[in-house]
Amino acid sequence: MMNRFQNKINSYLGLSLRIFSIIFLSRLLRDTGARMIFPFIPQISAGLGLTVVAFSWLIFIQSMAGLVGPVFGVLSDRYGRRKIMGMGLLLQGTGATGLAVAWQGGAALPMLVLGLGLAVFIPAQQAYVSDQVLYQRRGRTLGTIEYSWALVAIFVLPLVGWLIDTLGWRTPFLIIGPLTVAGALLIWFGLPRTERHTQTTLSWSAIRTVLFRPNVMGAVMMALLIYIALSSFLSLWGIWLATDFGLDAVAIGLVATAIGITELGGSVSSSLFIDRFGKKRGGGLGLLLAAIVFATLPFTQGQLFCAIGGLVVLGLLMEFTIVSLIPLYSEQVPEARGTVLSLLLFGSSIGLAIGPPITANLWAQFGLRAVCVVAATCLGVAFIIMRQFLLEYEAGQ
Repeated sequence: MMNRFQNKINSYLGLSLRIFSIIFLSRLLRDTGARMIFPFIPQISAGLGLTVVAFSWLIFIQSMAGLVGPVFGVLSDRYGRRKIMGMGLLLQGTGATGLAVAWQGGAALPMLVLGLGLAVFIPAQQAYVSDQVLYQRRGRTLGTIEYSWALVAIFVLPLVGWLIDTLGWRTPFLIIGPLTVAGALLIWFGLPRTERHTQTTLSWSAIRTVLFRPNVMGAVMMALLIYIALSSFLSLWGIWLATDFGLDAVAIGLVATAIGITELGGSVSSSLFIDRFGKKRGGGLGLLLAAIVFATLPFTQGQLFCAIGGLVVLGLLMEFTIVSLIPLYSEQVPEARGTVLSLLLFGSSIGLAIGPPITANLWAQFGLRAVCVVAATCLGVAFIIMRQFLLEYEAGQ
């Protein structure tokens, strides 16, 4: 009976339960490091002795670390995913610990190291999973792993808000730092070696050829635009609710839970239906609907519950869209999967880097409407690029 149950789980996940559990736990640690800054920008920036706009430039520095992602994508294709995944978690843990003891401009270096860790981990992790799961079922597997992003918002961010209000803003970073280093050890010693289905000897000229394929260039530009919109969303809602409605860190953490629940709904719906509905069709629908919600968000100003309602719907749509597009990205050049996914991280890192300063400055000078118009435009352009350039295969590896 137990073996039959375990076989059903393994069949549903596309991976053994042991491998899936290690990857999922490591993603929880990584996503905690990625998410715990954005909702609490007012509290963390004040704790560092910085303005919100000045701190947004530290987030810019953190995200720009992703520009070196393609180097690690190539290394993961050549030398293995596990080494690069573990390195990413080790860097994240070091950066989080360093940020906890930083002050003012001294936070720039740990933010850079933290960003480097975030950038290094994801392409190797997604390539590790994609190497082992057929394209026709890959949406379910990758989508299920992406549940971690929403679960962090549901369970971890309220705890982070409580820790900030009770023990100070440094406490969550002092906790997540050592835990992430422990996660690196789990990756190195707990994950088995796996046969890789990507080329491991691509020359630099071949990598340049991959980059300049129209579908790859289109995917990179899509990632840039989508992550400008995503970082605008992540940066905006905490500032907006704290400034216009006076919410404290605990209340913001509870809003994060509501957003996380709907994000989990986006991940679940993608993992269950996107393989049958079509990655390109589903991703395009998500882009259009998210653009519409962004455009209508300013009409909720002054109405707290309507504002929170708009934010949770936007969280659902953004998560559904991003998760649905990952398996589509993974099959644009199957023979160089790690390289392509890291090039996409290159684009998304630029988007994450420029999104917070754009958001902070637009917010300071023009208010909510300007932020939402820019984000909605980015999503609309991303939809056009996807329809024009990205490929979807009937069959994959």
